[in-house]
Amino acid sequence: MAIGVVVFTLGLCVAMAISELGIEYGHIALVLAIGIPILLCASSYLHVGVFITFVASFFILGILRYIHAPLGLAIDFLILYLLLVMIVQIGREKTWSFAHNSIGLLVLVWILYNILQVANPFAYSRQAWAYSIRGMAGAMVFFYICLYSFTSLKLVQYFIQTWVFLSLLLAVYALFQEFHGLLPSEEAWIRADEERFNLYYNWGRFRKFSFFSDPTTFGITVAYTSVLCLVLSMGPVSIFQRLYYWAAAGIMAFSMLFSGTRTAYLLLPIGLVFLTIITLKRLFVVLSVFFLAVGTGIILSPIQSIGPLDSNALERLRSAFTPKEDPSFQVRLKNQEFIKPFIQQHPIGAGLGSVGGWGKRFSPQSELASFPPDSGFVKIAVELGWIGLALYCVLLFAVLKTGIKNYYVMQNPLLKNLQAGILCVLFCLIVANYVQEAITMYPTSLIFYAGMAFVTLLPNFEKNET
Repeated sequence: MAIGVVVFTLGLCVAMAISELGIEYGHIALVLAIGIPILLCASSYLHVGVFITFVASFFILGILRYIHAPLGLAIDFLILYLLLVMIVQIGREKTWSFAHNSIGLLVLVWILYNILQVANPFAYSRQAWAYSIRGMAGAMVFFYICLYSFTSLKLVQYFIQTWVFLSLLLAVYALFQEFHGLLPSEEAWIRADEERFNLYYNWGRFRKFSFFSDPTTFGITVAYTSVLCLVLSMGPVSIFQRLYYWAAAGIMAFSMLFSGTRTAYLLLPIGLVFLTIITLKRLFVVLSVFFLAVGTGIILSPIQSIGPLDSNALERLRSAFTPKEDPSFQVRLKNQEFIKPFIQQHPIGAGLGSVGGWGKRFSPQSELASFPPDSGFVKIAVELGWIGLALYCVLLFAVLKTGIKNYYVMQNPLLKNLQAGILCVLFCLIVANYVQEAITMYPTSLIFYAGMAFVTLLPNFEKNET
């Protein structure tokens, strides 16, 4: 009854705001009407707040195509609020034992190093630091939130099922865009910006992006999720679940082809090879050989089209596996060679936000502002120096080492399967981060940090499951 009264009152406030102040203020009132109940719910049930934040991360950047409002900050605000709720609950329990592990310590070191960058004497702008730290370190506290709030295996499974379902929706809508065509509003949005149009219209066709804001994030997301589905289908699941995972993996992999994201094309074989290495199971070896043989046949054959894939789409697919013939990849190598002396001479970097979009906005006079990092690792090396890059690489190594070690320690087939699937996703994203800024974009960043928590948590559930 009380909840109904609150919802009715908030709805009435939204209507009054729109009628009295206009649609712009109506958007603000609508955000408040949705946000206040979410915050109240998260205060009592932290894991519910985690799920809401995760689901919102799939849609909020796409909504920004049509609403000019700082909705991107909403996810950051939700994460900060969940962190405060967690700290309050920990204060009552007076225990930080959940974070007593090597990954938790390294994440803390990484966050503190990014905070200290505000005093970097080589930084061009403190404002750029304030904006950049949200993606580089701020979102990483999601690791601690998941580590604390996921107290049962069921919650982890619900998170993974939500992730797979949302990614399947993402893939289905991309196929709608491909075979039905972009909606007039979507095409108008692309054509409204010349730089955006040149990025989205390649090889004689529009790259598909589903309900995300860019095709790269879409392609990478469905690629690593398709790997996850293939791994989950090999676990101790029912026939219905196995068919569901196979269908989901196929639909995602198919829709990925229309994203035009060459990095995404590489993730499926990379994920399968990594899975084969850590499991050494005959079935995975056969699958890896089969997919590699089919892929090699498509790349080397003179076929100009396969079903809905025309010659342009096939050429872009083939270019992902022939980097020496890819002009864009050669440009990236030249950029890395060009920036290498700067990285060697600046051990703590040029400061957060010194390259990319924030660099152009806050320090356009800097030479670095026009430098395209085109890589998560290169961006870290430039902004945080080789010391920052070393810290980051140590963190990623610790995540994989801990995950693989836990995989071999666990005996429960279900837990081992989940561990293998999440490890494959983490490895795919680490590889993708070399050629794209893959890990810092929503929802991938939340998936990556949640995955870091899961590979740490899953062994703790084995006793309960046994």
